[in-house]
Amino acid sequence: MINKKYLKLLRSKERKYGDNFIYNEISKNIIDSLDILKVTFDNILQLGINDNLVIDYLKERFPSCSITSADIDLPYFIKKTDQKLIKIDLDNLKIKDKKFDLIFSNFFCQLTSNFEKLLENIFQNLNSNGFFIATIPSNENIYQLVNSMYETDNNLYGGMYQRINPILDTNDIIKLLKLYNFDAPLINTNNFTIEYSVFKKLLDDIRLLNLSYAGHDKRNNFENKRYFIELEKQFKKKYYKESFSLDINYNTICAWKK
Repeated sequence: MINKKYLKLLRSKERKYGDNFIYNEISKNIIDSLDILKVTFDNILQLGINDNLVIDYLKERFPSCSITSADIDLPYFIKKTDQKLIKIDLDNLKIKDKKFDLIFSNFFCQLTSNFEKLLENIFQNLNSNGFFIATIPSNENIYQLVNSMYETDNNLYGGMYQRINPILDTNDIIKLLKLYNFDAPLINTNNFTIEYSVFKKLLDDIRLLNLSYAGHDKRNNFENKRYFIELEKQFKKKYYKESFSLDINYNTICAWKK
């Protein structure tokens, strides 16, 4: 289960909103998917505020559209965006008095304890002929770092801690989309690789995503310098080839409501 207090803390931390190149790169995939649709979106909901590329695209393409941005915690974003903001609980997504033609999300929907309930609520908040698109990490996302952390845990602690939030299998997501009567559900898997000459820079970029494991069984102590020295050693031993390579793997979910 997600620790909502910790997750709220993560979402309220200072981060490179609007200027995070990893989120921006993933956003381009959402934009490409929307760009081929020959429909007009008037009322739009953004679930999770991680970037502004998609918002900028939608404003340019649909100048008269109404856009609402929703997140778990809002004080940080009030100073960063001029969008209409609403605070939400991903496990109980209810938006009063309004439905949307488009609901989109970039690396946010995985932060729920009940993905099935979230999809049901998204469906209920869509207008007829509404479109849902979301990117979420795949099970292979940043696998080089995750596997190196497990090796480091084993060496230093004699066991492994949970390091990433659980992700549903793509087949299970398709089944859920069909269960809740989404039309033409589709999941595409995408990836890109980032090369780092310095390991600390790799860690800094991942920290700025604020996607740490947020379960109630999360390790409570912060890792010390010794841990990160060992982590770099394990990463370098298995994955280093002239640079520290990190694969960003993610799924793009698309579906309609008839």
